[in-house]
Amino acid sequence: MATMFPCPNCGGQLRFNVKSTRLICTSCGEPTNPYTYKPTDDINETGVNTKIYTCPCCAGEIQLIDNDGMEFCPYCGNQATMEERFSTAGAPKYIMPFNLDKEDAQKKYIEKTAKIHFAPDGLRDKKNVEKLVGLYTPYYLYDYSIYDEVEYAGIHRYDSGSYEVTDLAKIKVKVEVQHLKVPFDASETLDDTIASELEPFPMGDLIDFNPNFLAGFFVENSSVNQDLYLEDSSDKAYDYVYKRVVAKAGEYTLKGGQETDIRQQIDGKLSYKGCEGAYLPLYFMTTRTNDRVSYSIINGASGETYIDMPIEKKKMFNWAVIASLVIFVAMLMLSFIFSFSYDVKGLCAFACLISSIIAFVGAKIANETYRFDNHLDDKGYYGTAENAKKYEIKPKKKKTFNTENLVGVLITIGIAVLIFAVFDFQFLLIIMSFLFRIFSLVLPPIIYIASGVLLVLSFIRIGHGKKLVTSLGVFSAIVSFVIHIMDLANDIYYYTALIVVFAVILISINAMVNEYNRFATHPSPQFGKKGGKLENAKN
Repeated sequence: MATMFPCPNCGGQLRFNVKSTRLICTSCGEPTNPYTYKPTDDINETGVNTKIYTCPCCAGEIQLIDNDGMEFCPYCGNQATMEERFSTAGAPKYIMPFNLDKEDAQKKYIEKTAKIHFAPDGLRDKKNVEKLVGLYTPYYLYDYSIYDEVEYAGIHRYDSGSYEVTDLAKIKVKVEVQHLKVPFDASETLDDTIASELEPFPMGDLIDFNPNFLAGFFVENSSVNQDLYLEDSSDKAYDYVYKRVVAKAGEYTLKGGQETDIRQQIDGKLSYKGCEGAYLPLYFMTTRTNDRVSYSIINGASGETYIDMPIEKKKMFNWAVIASLVIFVAMLMLSFIFSFSYDVKGLCAFACLISSIIAFVGAKIANETYRFDNHLDDKGYYGTAENAKKYEIKPKKKKTFNTENLVGVLITIGIAVLIFAVFDFQFLLIIMSFLFRIFSLVLPPIIYIASGVLLVLSFIRIGHGKKLVTSLGVFSAIVSFVIHIMDLANDIYYYTALIVVFAVILISINAMVNEYNRFATHPSPQFGKKGGKLENAKN
């Protein structure tokens, strides 16, 4: 085939090699400097003559830069002959070359999937891993600058001898940030929630657009209005500057109410300089699961990874059976050691709690699946700011849970139990027996209250998601409570009813795993809308 990147030595096809940062000829192997090489007239710094391939199954479009064609659709995973047409498109102002080659990306993928429990078999097979393709994805870079001082009240507490000293000070921080580039994907096909998982990009690696770095890679069309993420980019820029301001305060922390004051100062001094387009590097792979698809995406510059991963139910239930047997044996041994028995009504409370947890988790997963399938958190899917506003889409902030205090409490409890066991084992037996009796009286009401709260939250949380898991959880929770308050003549009736309840719980867990597998995959295809033009990524 005629190539846009002919080798100056033999006329063969040049491909960009990430490791050597050179263009390497596929025929003679001769390296060429990408900064000095001049491609054909079909491709330059202002425009690109390319092939656009459209999938007949999902209508997804991908732009190929001097490649040999598509064997499968990277969006829906179908082995299909992609329809080909030619396009003349513009080019963005910047490009970020790949720092990871395909082999590096495959290693990242294998390392990530190795840590995932109950992953389907064949996930790390060579045939599957080879599907990773290098893809330049269009991004908008919103440019901000700030040159000023931010002033706020700081507080520093420290011990001096037997006294605690509180030091109040007025903190002045000089902030100089030039050309802070805030990235947002300009792709209709890349979901915003996925894109956020792939950040940060090393913005210091940006260079002026050079078409030679595209040789051998795929390129996606830009299809989103520039103004779409303008407001979000301002919030992101503020967060970055705010962190720098607080970091410069050293040992001083914010006095109460200062964050709002800092926000007002930064907002008034942060200057928006405009928006420019860029191609940023990603490795992309699609894996089909029945009628849905999973996406594995790796940041080609930093190695940050996003992987959709459904659960292999057979593996999970095998592990659950083993864990249940271990717990049963442990609890049986404890009952003999501490001379206590399990109250059947206490088991009712336990069944109610498990059911309510299933209902709540099922509601959360169902709601998230509904939102993802319908792109309700993805502004880019709707293309323009006006369309996105119709759905009141707002960026989600990640929530983190600090476990340091919990770990400290558990360690303290562990040490206390160890001391009791060493110095007076008999005393420990008395204490444990007493606690079990107290729990048998106090714990069930607490459990039922907690279960009721979880059930109410389930109905609030589920939204428009599928209600199967939540309905099953609610049913088994109610039945557990009813069994508890009934006055049956013999424990055998309680146990028979509880067996039915736990059977429903097992069905609920199976349904919850099915719902999670829907959450961990996406409709086939997700990318059902056609892309726009590369001109959207121009400065």
